[in-house]
Amino acid sequence: MLKDKKIIIIGDKDGIPGPAIEECIKTSGAQVVFTDTACFTCSLAGAMDVENQQTIKELAYKHGEENLVVVLGGGDVDTCSITAETISGGDITEVGPLTNVILGIPVYHIFEKEIRDECKADVYEQRCAIMEMVLDMEKITDTIKATRLKYAKYKI
Repeated sequence: MLKDKKIIIIGDKDGIPGPAIEECIKTSGAQVVFTDTACFTCSLAGAMDVENQQTIKELAYKHGEENLVVVLGGGDVDTCSITAETISGGDITEVGPLTNVILGIPVYHIFEKEIRDECKADVYEQRCAIMEMVLDMEKITDTIKATRLKYAKYKI
């Protein structure tokens, strides 16, 4: 499912870092076009970093929204929700470049079966699986899925 997609990775210093997610995603055959590890507790009320918003906006115009998938590694339900909504439905905090910009890009968490199953199991186990025991995996994935169903225009 990811093989022909271009992947944007937004990891989290309190969740799963971007490079760990990137190692997993590369085993799926997808092309990673951007990787970052954000500090959501450092941002304004959990808002998505404005520089990352600009980068995603530029990548959407360069590669086409329909060709992109965003994979998050967030460790907190609220910040994952805000990030997913900002990317797909526009910046709800109205402080960044995605304000009033509806990209419709599908956003997933690395924990979601659709993404996890695309990665080589041994790499996922080594780089990401330990965080399943620490983070509220079910709440995070349910929240991101609900946001994706509401805003994403494209599917993988």
